[in-house]
Amino acid sequence: MTRTHHFAAALLLALASLAYSAPAQAADEPPACTEEGFFPNPDDQSRFYRCVSFEGGEFTRFDFQCGPGTLYHPELVTCVHPWQMPQ
Repeated sequence: MTRTHHFAAALLLALASLAYSAPAQAADEPPACTEEGFFPNPDDQSRFYRCVSFEGGEFTRFDFQCGPGTLYHPELVTCVHPWQMPQ
């Protein structure tokens, strides 16, 4: 591979890692998954996570961030503007 190809491959990997939300593993993260579904992050309303059970019965958690200026609405299971949040 040429130096240009190496650079392009590294750039593509870096961009892919920005688009992918890896399963959380840090100790200060929201609780571990015990069932499938979407759940709000208890510490930050602009974040939420999804629990998925793959083969083997173990859960994997995927973390997500709402877009700028929006918050996660757990009943609608989507990000909304602050004025659309339940009171």
